[in-house]
Amino acid sequence: MKSTFEIAGRKVGISEPAYVIAEAGVNHDCLLDRGKALVDTAKAAGFDAIKFQSYTASKIATRVAPRYWVEDKDPNGTQWDTFAKLDKLSDADFKTLIAYSRHAGLMAFSTPFDDEAVDFLVSMDMPAFKIASADLTCKPLLERVARAGKPMILSTGTATLAEVDEALQTVAANGCDEVVLLHCTLKYPCPPEGINLRMMTHLMRAFPGIPVGLSDHSLGISVPQAAVALGACMVEKHYTIDKTIQGSPDHHLSVDPTEGRALMEGIRTIEKALGKSVKGLEPLEKEAFLYARRSVTSATAIARGVTITRDMLTYKRPGTGISPRHFDLVIGRTATRDIPEDTTMTWEMV
Repeated sequence: MKSTFEIAGRKVGISEPAYVIAEAGVNHDCLLDRGKALVDTAKAAGFDAIKFQSYTASKIATRVAPRYWVEDKDPNGTQWDTFAKLDKLSDADFKTLIAYSRHAGLMAFSTPFDDEAVDFLVSMDMPAFKIASADLTCKPLLERVARAGKPMILSTGTATLAEVDEALQTVAANGCDEVVLLHCTLKYPCPPEGINLRMMTHLMRAFPGIPVGLSDHSLGISVPQAAVALGACMVEKHYTIDKTIQGSPDHHLSVDPTEGRALMEGIRTIEKALGKSVKGLEPLEKEAFLYARRSVTSATAIARGVTITRDMLTYKRPGTGISPRHFDLVIGRTATRDIPEDTTMTWEMV
């Protein structure tokens, strides 16, 4: 597996800037204009990409499959009930939406949930594919997507390390060696105590050399920012133009354009702040190094030829003279010149 590769010309992977995806899913609610608004606002917020979902209700779940999320207005409904309302964006409109995103300069791709969706996305030359957590063990789907020859993003919610390893072996056996693993807790929304960010770093240790990131279902922007501080090379965050929209059940747990902009600004600030793991003088510290540190300083006037004693010395800023580290080396030396009181002392004076 590669540690770094490109998605639509953008380097992704270990030691690269975090690749941040606005997970729009079906928050377009099958409306093309709403989908375009998602693209425009995600681009303005600074996201690297926008991702949608491609499914058909009849191909993803039986009519009686229980939900694993809550919809207050339809508490007894099934998965099929939800998906059947949100799979109505036509192929033509979806192609228009992807073309619109590309024209806007925002990389767009999608998560396929069935074979036909894979083939449709392949026909559009998707630059990458996302596999949902729930499909990490869906071997036929993994094989079909891997054969497309594009980078794959694998969410790992609900999975064991053995299942993650098996999925990696499956995609590798089918020709895909460009993979990102996303830690995820498959709960909508997910409370902070369920996030378990340390599992993300555990994935890094368990699968060294494979890029690791976070698919986040928490509320707010703190968790994905923390993930970047811990080394996430990719972050996926649910995104909407308005959290109060009644439609997709994901609207309320998504970030809106204002939060999205704050998320991106925070992530980029964190990346700058991470710096390098080398301890020493930073160029920005040069003035502080000279003027905030202290030097051996004369506590009284010292005449030329006098042997210097402890009570003749103190230590004061600036740090342009003899360092207080060498304080004891100055004691007992002879003054080579007259040293006025309150003078920053240098080696030429003793």
